[in-house]
Amino acid sequence: MVTDDTADRENFFDKVADWVSFAMGRPKNIIFWLVLVLGWTLIFATHIVSATANFMPAWFTGQSYNFPLNIVTTVAELFIGFLVAAAANRSEKALSTIINHILTETDEIDSLLKENTDLTRQVHATTARLTEIEAHLEAISDKLGPNPGP
Repeated sequence: MVTDDTADRENFFDKVADWVSFAMGRPKNIIFWLVLVLGWTLIFATHIVSATANFMPAWFTGQSYNFPLNIVTTVAELFIGFLVAAAANRSEKALSTIINHILTETDEIDSLLKENTDLTRQVHATTARLTEIEAHLEAISDKLGPNPGP
């Protein structure tokens, strides 16, 4: 849609942002994570695994591991939000370009419609004038008779 060559070239950040927003918004991805979270919740809700059970290694559940893990996931989610927002901004920019193109085309259509209306009025006026001339010619023809010879 954009004819500028530099606008068509995407940088690495734009490609990553588009890929993340596309991948994260797919129904398969959403269903996968919904099933995973529901399964995890059901394991503890049905007491298959006790909330106080030590089924994971101590280093994995200890404060020294969870704190950096939580920091990493929080920062990753933050950047994913930025990437998705960047992709949304690019989509909005493309949509604005399309809307502006549609508005330009609409203005051209309005101009052509006005021109068509003006031409139709001229044809109507010319037709009325030709009808009037035809009536005058018939009147002249009636006065002169069928053979007006010299």
